[in-house]
Parts: sequence; structure tokens; C-alpha cells
Amino acid sequence: MSLPDTPGAAATDLRQFDEAWPKPHGGGDERYAGIPDGKYEALIEEARLTTTASTGRPMVVWTLRIQGPVAANRTLPKTCVITENSVAWLKEDLNKCGLNLERLSDLPQRIHEIEGQVLPVEKRTKDGRMNVYFRRRERRTG
Repeated sequence: MSLPDTPGAAATDLRQFDEAWPKPHGGGDERYAGIPDGKYEALIEEARLTTTASTGRPMVVWTLRIQGPVAANRTLPKTCVITENSVAWLKEDLNKCGLNLERLSDLPQRIHEIEGQVLPVEKRTKDGRMNVYFRRRERRTG
């Protein structure tokens, strides 16, 4: 079924929904704005290998669940697009998560091994963009 070619007909029909149309919220990181910048213990709830929507490049996506007491049970995302420039950072992140790989090509079969790990993370916001960093566990001397 085709729509009539009457100029302005579609615009007139849609104007009634203008008030209900959601307003832009300014960025994807606002849903994490209630989580203050700082250091947290976080559970790796999910770790997966996927691709970016825009370029199709491989990337690792982590879902991290904060253990508390501040922001307990809230989640933080962490992503790493895999490029020639980022593989060293990715290897360091995976090592901090307890996954030591001989080759990066082993990652698809082994990435789920890090799920369930609890480790220190740090959330930082700069210029409206949120970043999450894995931190090394502090060594305790007895």
C-alpha cells in the first residue's frame, strides 16, 4: 500500500507525536552517571568476543558487576576493540583477569574462563566519556 503524494500530509500526521518523541539524552554513558568515579571490586559477569557494528573489527566486551558497598549490583561495561595498537593492552587486561594465552587466536575458545573472577577495577570519566580499567590486586605481605 502506498502513501498519498500530498505535500505535507505525512508531516501533519506525525506532528501529533512530537511531544511524546524522546528527547536526546546526550550520550551513552549517562546510565552509568550514578556510579561515582573510583575503585571497585567487580565480578566479571560476562566476557565475550564480538565485532563492532560500524567497522566489523573484533572486540572484547566485558560486563562487570560491582560488588559494593558503593553502587553494589550495578554493572559497568568494558570494551576493547582489537587492533594492532591495542593487542598489548588487551593482553595485559586478560592477564589481570587471570587468562594467560600463548596466542590471541586461542581467545574465542577460552574467553569464558574469566567469567566469575572478582578483581579490582577503576571507573573514570573524562570529557563526558567513561572508561573502566582493570587493576592489579594489591599484594599483601604478612
